[in-house]
Amino acid sequence: MRISRRTHLPKLLFLITLLIPLVETKVDGRLEVYGNFLTIAANNSSFSADNYTDFGTVFNRTASVDYTQLSRTFVLVNGGSSNLVISEIRLEDEQNFFDITTSAVGTLSPNESAELVINFNSRAFGLAFAEVVIESNDPNGSFRFFIRAKNVECNSTKCFGKLPSDPTVCNSFGTCIGQNTCSCAPLYAGTNCQTPIRWNDGNTLVQAGHDFSPRITIGPELTDPNEVYRIKVAINKLSLFQDTEVSIGVGSSPPGDLAHDIGQIDREYGYLSSGRLYSNGVHSDYGIGYGEGDVVLIIYDLPQNKLSFAVKKAGTHEFLPQGEAFTGLIARPGKSLHLMLSLTCFGECELELVD
Repeated sequence: MRISRRTHLPKLLFLITLLIPLVETKVDGRLEVYGNFLTIAANNSSFSADNYTDFGTVFNRTASVDYTQLSRTFVLVNGGSSNLVISEIRLEDEQNFFDITTSAVGTLSPNESAELVINFNSRAFGLAFAEVVIESNDPNGSFRFFIRAKNVECNSTKCFGKLPSDPTVCNSFGTCIGQNTCSCAPLYAGTNCQTPIRWNDGNTLVQAGHDFSPRITIGPELTDPNEVYRIKVAINKLSLFQDTEVSIGVGSSPPGDLAHDIGQIDREYGYLSSGRLYSNGVHSDYGIGYGEGDVVLIIYDLPQNKLSFAVKKAGTHEFLPQGEAFTGLIARPGKSLHLMLSLTCFGECELELVD
């Protein structure tokens, strides 16, 4: 018996219409954020003065830490085709460094904008960070981005960098390269070039001969809250006893005694010439070793409170970063953190602070 295919066509068309979903054009509110007319991306974790995510720097005296403040205006735009309902704007800022002075909570029609004004209140010296969180009916969810600012302590009557012709600008050990910006002379550091990079006897050299016990030499105080210290120690000559090491690092000064490796006692952070780390009496693996002819670079990022090291091997031109060594450095009560060096010299030893 022959069956015509046309007898099944109406049923087939009916089934197809059931299987094809209805297509709707979905209309949403879309949040766009701008700073200084430049786009800020959602979940942005970088900083730029161009789009105001980096507020910049203020300078204040110790007695009036919050006298000079910074304010930045961000623009929120509805780039969608229906109303954007902004339900909440908050700052995730545990230290309360920033305030929202003008909110943009409310409803924005398509292409409508509103201003969000955030103030850096300068309540403490140093770097300040916060995360801006904007909640809305945007289908992408929360819009987040980070902001930062810096408050620098400056007690000079003229405040460094404002009058480049004045001999006291940059503490007389640097050059003013912009308003309140110093380029320090070799072997000086700090926001006002106020820290000479010297050992405690005022010299750049540590020399020893047949010194049979670990001997600590204390370097500059590392306390500028806005500084990333980069200090180089060149190992010009080195004769070590068997199983002894050089120890370079950061510790509380003055230490309990002057005859131990940096890291042997509480709240010292040492990098040994064997390539190991040494802190609170505990050794751990870290990086490459160093010796005569090498240069060790100590990088102490005080705003982030991180210590790391790099080594330039003899006969080479590039430093080899060894990576982050310690975080959350803390001085012992009543003391401050200094650069420190400890070595036991078998013959002739000479270590030098270099630019």
